[in-house]
Amino acid sequence: FGSSPTDKTRPLQGLPPVSARHQLAMASGFLCRCCGQPPTGEGEIAVGDGETPMREVQVEPEQPARDLKLDIHDATLHRSFAKIGWMSPYAKITADGEAITETKASSHGSFGKSPVWEAAHSFSHGSVPASITIAIWDKNTFHKDVFCGAVTIPCSPCMGALEHKEFVLTKKDKPTGVVRISLHAVGEDNKEPEPSNDMKRTRTATLGGELDHIYSYFLEPKTVKSSNTIKFKEVDHPEHDDEHFKEEHDDSAAKKPATSTSGPAPALMGSWRCVDTHGLDEFLKATGVGIFQRKLANSASWPSWEFHTEGDQIHFINHSAIGDLIEDIPLDKNYDWKDGHKNDLTCRAEWTPTPEGGTLKITREGSIGKYSEERTVKGDQLEFVLTHGTGVTWGRSFVRQ
Repeated sequence: FGSSPTDKTRPLQGLPPVSARHQLAMASGFLCRCCGQPPTGEGEIAVGDGETPMREVQVEPEQPARDLKLDIHDATLHRSFAKIGWMSPYAKITADGEAITETKASSHGSFGKSPVWEAAHSFSHGSVPASITIAIWDKNTFHKDVFCGAVTIPCSPCMGALEHKEFVLTKKDKPTGVVRISLHAVGEDNKEPEPSNDMKRTRTATLGGELDHIYSYFLEPKTVKSSNTIKFKEVDHPEHDDEHFKEEHDDSAAKKPATSTSGPAPALMGSWRCVDTHGLDEFLKATGVGIFQRKLANSASWPSWEFHTEGDQIHFINHSAIGDLIEDIPLDKNYDWKDGHKNDLTCRAEWTPTPEGGTLKITREGSIGKYSEERTVKGDQLEFVLTHGTGVTWGRSFVRQ
């Protein structure tokens, strides 16, 4: 799309009726030079009036009218939230902060830690909420109910179907269990849409980090039994007073391995906690990732990283929203690696020491494209920058734990 000196003289009469989102484009002369009509669909377009320089404008697609169908299958809690006897957990569902419904209580499994509901609810409003929250509570007849954990899941009309996916429940930002649900965005004909082109494109995207693994999880066919779960950032989950709350596997006080002062990349060794993510949404837009996939990435919990020395290699553990991702990184030589979609990539890592710390740079390249990752250590701070082959970037900031 663009413009030429003749574009601004092209008459608007006779064009077919268009939606409101095109009216501004028409009034501003943002027309296709071939057909004289405003742009359609999602993507970057270059616009101008023939005299001023062209510029990029992002046009988001119109969202179709769809209803959302939710099936809450079951949950598995890591521990009992009852002081005496068995639990009777139930699920409360809210959409965009508004209470919608709740399930009956279930005492299935050992001490009620594996409730089964198989409850269904339809959001029949012709629109899909921006997010839904599923909060698990333990019903108690002698005192107030106890909050066990919750998850807030982003939604979109173009999300299609998520079949039997497991989401991590959190309380005070600590995992307390998982809930298994299905979500279906259906149209007026009660049919589920085919996976969007944006979702399909993520199979061959070079997004890097844990993003490929997150998208791969949601692209798995419903016939595949996955061992993964997905953890989203905690969003204003309710919390009743629970003075006895303590994770059975709470490792907050666990002894951290000592930072190595020898071997490759000594300044990088140890544990790191993510404190900021920047440029991610702009990066995903620039690389053609759709609305729902962007919402997933922006809602995923931030990772923590561990680096250890194993011989002449760096042993990297990414405690990500999709689980632990492990990579053994040799320095100064090529090695093979697969991304979250099992795409083969050839990688090369180099460590450059500095007085403040140093930089680990990894380049990854394959038939689907290439990108580079830089991790720069300055004292107890680490900056991560991923650069796509097209030049766009996103990054995270970490502090040493």
